[in-house]
Amino acid sequence: MMKTKYPKKYIKKIKLEDGTEITLRPIKPEDTPLEAEMFRNFSKKTERFRFFKTIKEITHDLIVRYTHIDYDKEIAIIAETEEEGNKKMIGVVRIIEDDKKNDAEFAIVVADPWQRKGLGKILTNYILEIAKHRNIKKVYADFLKDNYIMKKILKKRRFEIEEKEGVYHAELELKK
Repeated sequence: MMKTKYPKKYIKKIKLEDGTEITLRPIKPEDTPLEAEMFRNFSKKTERFRFFKTIKEITHDLIVRYTHIDYDKEIAIIAETEEEGNKKMIGVVRIIEDDKKNDAEFAIVVADPWQRKGLGKILTNYILEIAKHRNIKKVYADFLKDNYIMKKILKKRRFEIEEKEGVYHAELELKK
């Protein structure tokens, strides 16, 4: 379970290109219902791009695993907006540090209605900024070869991308 206090310093407000107001903030256990709702509404393609397969059932244990994190080892930033007075999670990006805290795995997903609005770029830039702040030396990600948007986002951020065992493996050395 969590050892470190909730990292409030990573909360910030932004606007998407279309003017939609978004809050970027670290995930917390109370976000379990928001994340579950976002997951339930993924298209099969989005699900496959994020998990490398389609998920038959989004279990409570799976959602808890993603929302109850140890901020010492992992940080997940959600993009949250409000629709008709209700908070809605529309994307999440995370880095999970290795035991030595030198490298971190990167993962991102944007809910289908919010894709192609610049949110993936915003979340990626923000988590890379946080990774530098946490003194992470290298960020890496694996993604499916037909996930062209992920490839484009990572290439623009100078990730080195190579094919490995039928997927792409991307790495970025972070400089201070």
